[in-house]
Amino acid sequence: MRVILSLSAALVCLTPLQAQFKCLSGNCYNGYSECVYPSGARFAGYFVDGRIHGEGTIVFSNGDRYTGQWRDHHREGLGEFTFADGRVYKGRFVRNRFQGEGVLHYPNGDRYEGLFSDGLRHGSGTLYQGGGNNLTGMWEFDNYRPEWGKSVALSDTLNLRNCNLTPCADGMGKYAYRDGSRYYGQFVKGLPQGAGSVYYQSGDRYEGEWKSHAPNGRGVMYYKSGKVLGAQWEAGKPVRELFTEGPHFDRGGVTVERSNEVRIWAVIIGVAQYNHMPTLRYTDDDAYQFFAFLKSPEGGALPDNQVQLLIDEDATRQNILNAMRAVMLRADDNDVVLFYFSGHGLQGSFLPVDYDGLNNKLLHHEVREIMNASRAKHKLVLADACHSGTLFAARTTTVATTLQTYYDAFDKSDGGMALLLSSKGEEYSLEDGGLRSGVFSHFLIRGLKGEADTNKNKIVTIQELHDFVFLNVRKYTAGVQTPVLSGQFDTNMPVSIVR
Repeated sequence: MRVILSLSAALVCLTPLQAQFKCLSGNCYNGYSECVYPSGARFAGYFVDGRIHGEGTIVFSNGDRYTGQWRDHHREGLGEFTFADGRVYKGRFVRNRFQGEGVLHYPNGDRYEGLFSDGLRHGSGTLYQGGGNNLTGMWEFDNYRPEWGKSVALSDTLNLRNCNLTPCADGMGKYAYRDGSRYYGQFVKGLPQGAGSVYYQSGDRYEGEWKSHAPNGRGVMYYKSGKVLGAQWEAGKPVRELFTEGPHFDRGGVTVERSNEVRIWAVIIGVAQYNHMPTLRYTDDDAYQFFAFLKSPEGGALPDNQVQLLIDEDATRQNILNAMRAVMLRADDNDVVLFYFSGHGLQGSFLPVDYDGLNNKLLHHEVREIMNASRAKHKLVLADACHSGTLFAARTTTVATTLQTYYDAFDKSDGGMALLLSSKGEEYSLEDGGLRSGVFSHFLIRGLKGEADTNKNKIVTIQELHDFVFLNVRKYTAGVQTPVLSGQFDTNMPVSIVR
């Protein structure tokens, strides 16, 4: 939910790095120095040419703490990160994220040792748990992917012994149950037991350990609905879930439009006039401003068929979902998809215009589901990201050159999904009458226009945008509102170009 804020604090334009913190000792340019950020975070360590570089320690305002190596103002190299909740990571960092070999200790005594990628357990590793119940195997972005045993494909079953006709002792074989289900795999003393594959009459399929004619041990159930459940099974029942995946997404007949060029596809939502919620003053204007930004060279000069705008009465839950499917599912592997929402929100959901106090929430996981189903390389969600002011004054740089530079930057980025949210889940997002916009909105647009371009390369990246918005929103609201950047993405993902 957004609420109205009235603040007398002056606006601050923080473009140079040195203006983003207060130097406490040293010169904060070369050598050992200490400084404090507007957020309250305190750093003590080494600077090179005005950038944090070398050994250093930062203590964040929420209690998190990092000690280790830095490179060009990023946590890079070997270090130790202690979370306020008690978790401790020791290992390698790349651009502020856990990357490579590391150890993560949990408050309950559990410990993970292995590989990390983009801050998540990814690759080979072991989770040591209480009672000796350890998980060793492959991890895929925090999901455990153990070695389930050798599965048997239908194409490999023709030469297996038919154990319905000839009693099988040990080894490989196949067996048909009376209900039509079929087992292909290992046998022990004449019974199906060990690693195998089971094709159920219902259309479900199980791969993993089998005993007493039921899943028993580690295994994966592939349900006909598309749901996938990896679990520790006992007598056919999952007793401990290891990972789960949702049913396959229904694309609704929308086909991918192939192109060798990078294209941006966007859905923009602005809701101010609610029937069952307080009216917001600026969200519809913010959406129009962001739409205009995307139509401008700085935002990509999107053609009409690649962007859809829904304002107030048009922004119903079903219309939003339909627009997202119709636009985003057309993107191919080179493209960018962007979802922008400005309006009320509750924890876990955005509120369309037809929200009645109970029904028609637009759940966050519904947005993620469509974004995940899109084949786009780059995915960006800007939630409650409003805009203000005169945004599109003409400049002299050639538009074609500007656009080419912008789209080339997407080619150089590894992509992923980034979610830049206006506040933490428990916080309100604030509007300010003096700004005639949301506070987050105001600084978001300033950042997109170029103030977030800290390295002055004329490209604003998602990390630069977040850093700029975070510092300014926290300072303007006296720490009441904290923008959040999450997801799995390349921090160099571009979000705008400066002309």
